[in-house]
Amino acid sequence: MFNEKKLGKSNINISSIGFGGAPIGDLFENLDDSLCQEILKESYKKGLNFYDTSPYYGSGLSEVRIGNFLKSIKREEIVLSTKVGRYLTPEDPNKINRGAFKGGLNFVPNIDYTYDGVMRSFEQSLERLNISKIDVCLIHDVDTWTHGDEMEVHFKTAMNGAYKAISKLKEDNMIQAIGVGVNETEMCVRFAQEGDFDCMILAGRYTLLEQDGLENFFPMALKKNIGIILAGVFNSGILAKGIESNSTYDYGKIPSHIAEKYIKIDKVCKEFNIPIAAAALQFCNANEAVSTMILGMDRPIQINENIDLFNYKINPEFWQKLIKENLIDPMSPVPKEINQ
Repeated sequence: MFNEKKLGKSNINISSIGFGGAPIGDLFENLDDSLCQEILKESYKKGLNFYDTSPYYGSGLSEVRIGNFLKSIKREEIVLSTKVGRYLTPEDPNKINRGAFKGGLNFVPNIDYTYDGVMRSFEQSLERLNISKIDVCLIHDVDTWTHGDEMEVHFKTAMNGAYKAISKLKEDNMIQAIGVGVNETEMCVRFAQEGDFDCMILAGRYTLLEQDGLENFFPMALKKNIGIILAGVFNSGILAKGIESNSTYDYGKIPSHIAEKYIKIDKVCKEFNIPIAAAALQFCNANEAVSTMILGMDRPIQINENIDLFNYKINPEFWQKLIKENLIDPMSPVPKEINQ
């Protein structure tokens, strides 16, 4: 189906496709608990062994649902990742601004990258997940995308506080691997320069439509043996749904230059009879620095669909045409053989 890869310098092996826990935190849509358990169990049944979540996803709801799922399987058979940087406090549901989350628990996230704040966040996650240890712990959202002009202050606090906290948790065998989860390659580079990390989640910046980081972050990751976990490989929808009324790019309106690029790539896909979503997955997986891709799935059928896309047979000439027509960066690694 798909091979497992090593996660950076850790001793963890993870499936090439991982489960992204934001949708089961009711991102964009209220999901029934039973449906979420069905999705999680189907993903496990089909060989996914990496599950990523965060306190931020539905104010703890994603973690609770994954915690309930863990009761039905052998804990050692899956790799679990969560994040720190926000601890939760109870709030009147009528006063909660849930943003893009349509449901969730009655808590509000408090941004805190200090040592004590991170330890508080971690302890809360253990309780929601109903476990004693977590495999991978990531400092979450220290980037301009999230914090704007306050990013530099948060970065300094994160290195002086959060980094020391998760390093201590690793030293105490409470976690096996440490990293960051951000939306910008520049921040991956900054963290990699300042600390010793096992892995990093990069969301939306290395996709079929956008190849950021090839000159700096990806070579650095290989040199330092940092496992890259790609998120947002469909750029929040356009590479899965196409250009439709409800399609987005980075959760917002699709820019004209991206729409034009999508149309040109899709034209080549049609010429070779390839679903563009298959090209999107296999393109990202071809980079040797990439350990896994976490996909958000809110229906059981999407698991099989994504596995089929991952294994779809693509003629190597397709990739060469994309390079020749300047539709992907020529520095990008591409699959060299047709998937068997």
